[in-house]
Amino acid sequence: MAIDFESLDSFDRKRILLVDDDPFMLGVLEKLLGLLGLETILQAGDGEQALALLKDTAVDLLITDTLMPKLDGLSLLKKIRSGQSSASASLPCIAVSSLGEEATLPTALALDVIRFVQKPFKALILIKRLLITLSETFSESLDHLYSDVVIDVDRLQLGAHYQPKQTTHQAQHIPLERREKYTVVSLFQLRPDMQLAEDIKTKSGTVLLSAGFTLNQTRVHRMWELEGNLEKTSFRVLAGFSAG
Repeated sequence: MAIDFESLDSFDRKRILLVDDDPFMLGVLEKLLGLLGLETILQAGDGEQALALLKDTAVDLLITDTLMPKLDGLSLLKKIRSGQSSASASLPCIAVSSLGEEATLPTALALDVIRFVQKPFKALILIKRLLITLSETFSESLDHLYSDVVIDVDRLQLGAHYQPKQTTHQAQHIPLERREKYTVVSLFQLRPDMQLAEDIKTKSGTVLLSAGFTLNQTRVHRMWELEGNLEKTSFRVLAGFSAG
């Protein structure tokens, strides 16, 4: 994806809120952002502190850890998306998670996390995703109400050891005759409006998107970013779509 640098002419005036319960990680993120010329960088040690800061200060981007005490990153984002905070519901968010927190990905997708960064991360990857995020315009989901998104505390705490009770995306029923008419496309051939004929899963079996889900641009980009987490990199979509 190309970066629109003209939209970043006031980049140094962007306000970023960092949320992490690890002071060392906050320091690393602040240093990286400082290298980009960003001067207004707010910090919070958990979701509750972040909500308090947002009452008095508007920010342009939220970068939050997913697993924190008091109020975790996904619960924080749910409050923002559903209008239960002073921040704009369309506040762009980058989620920072550990490799073992794969089970949280479906919920993060449902809350329209704009970018994923996994620890340990490479500085250049974070910088690239930050630049792209600040050059994009976020569109809120029309598929569901954010207030209906379920955040399972056990899923957050147990990570890879969690046994799911339900999936975030409920599969739509696809008649048998339609399932037989599909096209196989590679990960980077996925396009908006394609309808999945099978689940997209992580290597550990967590369902990210269910069969029957109609892709939008946000979901396509998130799948591209999660390439290394996916069970496979080619998928069946209902026939009638060009892979070009």
